[in-house]
Amino acid sequence: MRVFRTVLAALVAALLVIGALSTGATAGSSPKRIIEEARPGDHQVSYNAFKLRGTVMEPQADGTLLPYVGKVKILKKACGTCKWKTAKKVKTNDRGIFKTRIFAPEKGRWKWRSKVDHSNGFGNTKGKVWYLYF
Repeated sequence: MRVFRTVLAALVAALLVIGALSTGATAGSSPKRIIEEARPGDHQVSYNAFKLRGTVMEPQADGTLLPYVGKVKILKKACGTCKWKTAKKVKTNDRGIFKTRIFAPEKGRWKWRSKVDHSNGFGNTKGKVWYLYF
């Protein structure tokens, strides 16, 4: 009886491990969109405002790129241990281009980044991190 319980427990544990590994492998394998951004430091609009401009493209199975038409989140982080917070939500145009103003603080520095949430078989995609400060 004891041997039967031990074998049954080992079999159940093996099935759980195999199920967890197979689920984890498919969850992270979604293709990502491509976010290309121009350096905001080169496009100063006013005293403390800069223009963040970028394009979002979706790679297709045949190797072509199609523009993404949808929402892009602009995230801001005020310190190294702080969480990323959504500062703005902007839409892309029919060519996949988004534009917005981002600001530099009076003191310290802020980190900015763009993010496109998962949809249509594509995973979450994050852009480059940009630092703004005076």
